[in-house]
Amino acid sequence: MALSRIENQKKKKYGLRKKVIIIILTALLVLVGSGAAYGYYLTKKLETVTNHAQKKLARGNKSDLRAEKVDPVKDNFSILFMGIDKRKNEPSRSDALVLATFNHATNQVHMVSIPRDSKVQIIDPTHTRDYGISKITHAHAYGDANNNQGADYTIATVENLFKVPVDYYVQVDFAAFVKIVNALGGVEMNVPVKLVTQNSHDKKGKDAIVLEPGKQLLNGEQALALVRNRKSPGAGGDFGRGRRQMALIEAIVKKSANLSSVAKYSSVIDSLDKNFETNLTFGQLLSLRRYAGSLSKINTLQLKGTDDMSSGIYYYALDDNYLNKVRSELKAQLDYKTIAASGNGASDSSGTSGTSSSESSNSSTDSSGLATDSSGGTSNQ
Repeated sequence: MALSRIENQKKKKYGLRKKVIIIILTALLVLVGSGAAYGYYLTKKLETVTNHAQKKLARGNKSDLRAEKVDPVKDNFSILFMGIDKRKNEPSRSDALVLATFNHATNQVHMVSIPRDSKVQIIDPTHTRDYGISKITHAHAYGDANNNQGADYTIATVENLFKVPVDYYVQVDFAAFVKIVNALGGVEMNVPVKLVTQNSHDKKGKDAIVLEPGKQLLNGEQALALVRNRKSPGAGGDFGRGRRQMALIEAIVKKSANLSSVAKYSSVIDSLDKNFETNLTFGQLLSLRRYAGSLSKINTLQLKGTDDMSSGIYYYALDDNYLNKVRSELKAQLDYKTIAASGNGASDSSGTSGTSSSESSNSSTDSSGLATDSSGGTSNQ
């Protein structure tokens, strides 16, 4: 069944947001690596921003899938990057999810992006409710509606999906992207063809961003338009957009690494303030600087699957064979040995994403404002 215009728009936004997460990770690692270059002032500033972002998970200081707490200074570890779309008077959903694994021996960073509409078992880490099968984006909304535990629910759900521990998380508001590019003083990019794109508030017409072809310095709004457009004549569809996204990441890395003043580094740090939260301490964040040199060799994976409209609601049905390959790769990258099954349901007994053709759909609505399973049909999508 053909996808609706609305679902195609959702998929387009997810592709953008996945890259935004990678861009923000890149900027974060470059900042951590550059702090020492400008000494005490920037180090203290980054420490202050990190302290503002601190939030402890309800589970405590280690994953239930770990026998002991890991130390990023000497152990392999994982970080779940969550891009959220904050809205007034409703729970936040995670519109982009990227699980990054860091290997201490090789200094390699592997990333796997998780489509927001992936059909998965939602895990309640408090073990008080069975949410059943739904889109993974709903995990954050369910948790957010339950005592602001969006990150806790999302982490438990991702651990169940991949059967590996999520040691840390960084949650980012997408407002940070435009601010980061502007704080860098813009980035120089080659615009291949004329691109006309809706702005960051999804407004078109006279409010659209128009980019003429040629090399030019782009501000935050323009950079967002560059990596968002795939339908302008000559834009190259998803493939062309993907190439521009990767080119922008490289441009941000180069610009960040060659900033010539404390003031500009300071502005980039300010752009992250109040726009992210994490359970990484400042000291742990500094330990990531060892990986800054590996940014050009990040191994990125995208979960494979198929568009599923069999129930009348759009899902992205994950390919279980490929999912198992990704699980194996993540375990190898972390050198992770499975421990006894824990209470969050993330045991190694399931070889699939937790869904089956026999699962039934319900349309009951809970306190998050989302309908269980069949919530894909609501306006909250």
